Amino acid sequence: MHRRWTVGALSAMLGIAAPTLRTWERRYGVGPTFRTSGGHRRYTIVDADRVATMSRLIESGVPASEAAERVKAMSPTEVASAVGGGAEGLRVSAQEYAVASILAGAREFDGAAVQEAAENAIAKFGIEEGWDTVIGPTLVEVGAQWEDGRLGVAAEHLVSARLLSTLRSAAHDFHVSGPPRVVLASAEDDQHKLPIVALGAALAAHGHASTELGSRLPLDSLETFVESTDPDAVFLWSSVVTPEAAELERLRVIGERTCLLLGGSGWPHEVVTSYSLRQAVEQVRVALGDELL
Repeated sequence: MHRRWTVGALSAMLGIAAPTLRTWERRYGVGPTFRTSGGHRRYTIVDADRVATMSRLIESGVPASEAAERVKAMSPTEVASAVGGGAEGLRVSAQEYAVASILAGAREFDGAAVQEAAENAIAKFGIEEGWDTVIGPTLVEVGAQWEDGRLGVAAEHLVSARLLSTLRSAAHDFHVSGPPRVVLASAEDDQHKLPIVALGAALAAHGHASTELGSRLPLDSLETFVESTDPDAVFLWSSVVTPEAAELERLRVIGERTCLLLGGSGWPHEVVTSYSLRQAVEQVRVALGDELL
């Protein structure tokens, strides 16, 4: 499959500011050469190699105008060879490309692009690998870019909303029969919801219904729910908050009644059971009696 990149996606992958890319196109003629059926311009791999080569030449002290003339005179093979067989940071894995595409959509406030990239990742890799290698790393990077000011709150919320829609839609693609036997929630002080939504979607893909109780679930409410419904398994996510010893003891008591699984980096090392979605799915499936291949 031939890859095509928007200016935002190429900017994210090569680390060259989008305004700089637009200037190189306008002033020097080094830019995208492919047009979509809708008339939108996209960078091909050869275009991207030229951009990467031009960037290296400029960094080495060559004036921009001269660098542009050099790369335009190179054949595709020559320009690829000039950057070691391909645009550095561009001939990346499909997962890295998907992450960069989502981030580019966030910077451009293009919700449709964010959702399309996430949907493509799930379609290509499945829910578990799609989360572990694309969506999860994207959320980490979005958080980092929000903290250092590269992304605003609106962009962060846009990404979260579109990823939530993607995961909900993925779950609806599967027919699940029977009552839910597993409870999914985030820990009492954890506001992150997407990991448990992803787990619910992945379980649906394996034929299991689940009860999602959302983020920031009070421990009292969890205890009451478990006592009333007697589920086969409970999965709690925590990414940022380590509970107090008294809370861990209450969780231990819950674990005596049902299979209690704790996922995420917020739990102490001695009690956490999974860090990845794939691990979490396998553990829940075992608790529900599935035979894993």
